[in-house]
Amino acid sequence: MSLSVGIVGLPNAGKSTLFNALAARRLAETAPRPFTTIDPHEAVVAVPDERLDKLSEMIKPEETVPATVTFIDIAGLVKGAHKGEGLGNQFLAKIREVDAIIHVVREFADPQVVHVSGKIDPKEDLEIVNLELELGGIVGKPMLVVHNVDEKDIGRQKEDLYVCAKLEEELIDLTLQERREYLKESGLEKLVKRAYSLLGLITFYTIKGGKEVHAWSLPAGKTALDAAAEVHTDFAKNFIKAEVVNVDKLLAVGSWKAAKEKGGMKLEGKDYIVEDKDVIEFKIGT
Repeated sequence: MSLSVGIVGLPNAGKSTLFNALAARRLAETAPRPFTTIDPHEAVVAVPDERLDKLSEMIKPEETVPATVTFIDIAGLVKGAHKGEGLGNQFLAKIREVDAIIHVVREFADPQVVHVSGKIDPKEDLEIVNLELELGGIVGKPMLVVHNVDEKDIGRQKEDLYVCAKLEEELIDLTLQERREYLKESGLEKLVKRAYSLLGLITFYTIKGGKEVHAWSLPAGKTALDAAAEVHTDFAKNFIKAEVVNVDKLLAVGSWKAAKEKGGMKLEGKDYIVEDKDVIEFKIGT
């Protein structure tokens, strides 16, 4: 799927730092001044998926392909952006192009990184950006608020997400396992999963012999025919039927053959509504 999530917020909220951490490499320049990001950067980020990992361990394919989310780093908005203040409408236009929004709100304290209004006030910052989006006519897009906090404040249990972007960026040279050991629970992994859900996507899987295990994104409510088209246009054009099994059932029985023999597999037509965690083998004609 070509859906994207835009990262927005006031200048120096830590958007580019968070973006770099998500991308696992330093693509966007960061500096203690406003408007560091002028040209939006884009990163395609793998969705953490324990079931895909286990499926890959079972199949032992040559390649494992995860589902992904595309993140776009958009420069900071300021009060009056809808009237052209700061970098203004240029960036509001970029926000209109994305399918969902991550709003980064600054809560970290750092005297060397100036705040555009001279004080740290998360509630006011949130209201400013939301108002500018509304006056720029950007309403109705799914939004996730991410609080960029100091390291000591990681792990607050609230509806919103709390991440220390600076720390996450500092750890990008470590392996995923090393990052997990250091942080216990990575805020980035939570963020990617929440962003994926924000886009209204589910995941289905395909297995190509012993060569490839692939996780695919699909909007919730779509059919087996839509899923086939996502894999290959010819699959949709020549669709006959789909063999479907829940990935947890497949992992429990240990093989595709066992799933067939033990009744865990369903035979479905093109109008079947794909469910999250389905493993599908498409049967096609010529």
